[in-house]
Amino acid sequence: MSVLAKDLLAWFEINGRKNLPWQSSPGNIYHIWVSEVMLQQTQVATVISYFNTFVARFPTLNDLANADSDEVLALWAGLGYYSRARNLHKSARIILSKFNGDFPLALTDVLSLPGIGESTAGAILSLGAKQRHPILDGNVKRVLSRYRQIEGHYSVASVLKTLWQEANLHTPNKACAEYTQAIMDLGATVCTRSKPKCGVCPISEHCQANLCQTQDQYPHKKPRKLKPTKATAMLIFQNEKGGVYLNKRPDKGIWGGLWSLIECDDSDSDITKTVKSHNALARVKKTLPQFKHSFSHYHLLIRPVLVSSPGLKHGYENPDKLSKGVPAPVKKILSQL
Repeated sequence: MSVLAKDLLAWFEINGRKNLPWQSSPGNIYHIWVSEVMLQQTQVATVISYFNTFVARFPTLNDLANADSDEVLALWAGLGYYSRARNLHKSARIILSKFNGDFPLALTDVLSLPGIGESTAGAILSLGAKQRHPILDGNVKRVLSRYRQIEGHYSVASVLKTLWQEANLHTPNKACAEYTQAIMDLGATVCTRSKPKCGVCPISEHCQANLCQTQDQYPHKKPRKLKPTKATAMLIFQNEKGGVYLNKRPDKGIWGGLWSLIECDDSDSDITKTVKSHNALARVKKTLPQFKHSFSHYHLLIRPVLVSSPGLKHGYENPDKLSKGVPAPVKKILSQL
């Protein structure tokens, strides 16, 4: 066992997180799987309430597999990266049909499921089945990059290969589940992105970045690219009863599978054309303040336009009692009505 692993396990025994909701039922690999998917790109503090609501509604893998996709997405609304929810639901159905509803315990089978990469698969099998698999999520990349002062950004294949070699080197044959949780906890609570708490870090004695006082240089930052800005108009078609028209977005692309407002180019001519094509009797009432919603690759300027749409009922929802999953910006717009 490496020195890093020994020091980390000793620290975890006293300081590790052991009361997270998905840890309350040891051996429940379904809970581990759901949590690991939710934790992709999302912090623990945000995930906890979503996880509790999700497993209360879908307590077993079979419940998730047999659920309606709209309901799954509705419970995911606000968590972002909606392909995770679609892949989770799709995987549950694959497991039900291919593995008789039992989560597979072979790494190759787990990797065959939609939306699961090597690190997520390793974490699920390590935490849920006590198998030895190295992991390399964002927290672990940061810890190992600093520990060894690994040069270059991990988007470069050679750097990523070095990180995987380090991850494998330090993953012990025994207490692998505890080690996996420990190194994730260390990155999340001690070896943080900014202002790392090196004074209380259990591996700081052998950490090269700490010894050289270069913590803020590792991991190397990815060269920044300016995000482009796009613009759209979201049309709030509202009938006499206050219902708002929602249509389902394609499964692929942003907000895939969620229910949203009709969009068009943010120009008066396009807005007028789209309004009349939906309802010849409709008319624009007013424009709400424009706001910006940012994605990982671009910014979106959204202009909400309130439209009176008399005589239509089909597809119109009470904005105060939504039963469908809607994107966060749409929820924000509807809350202003």
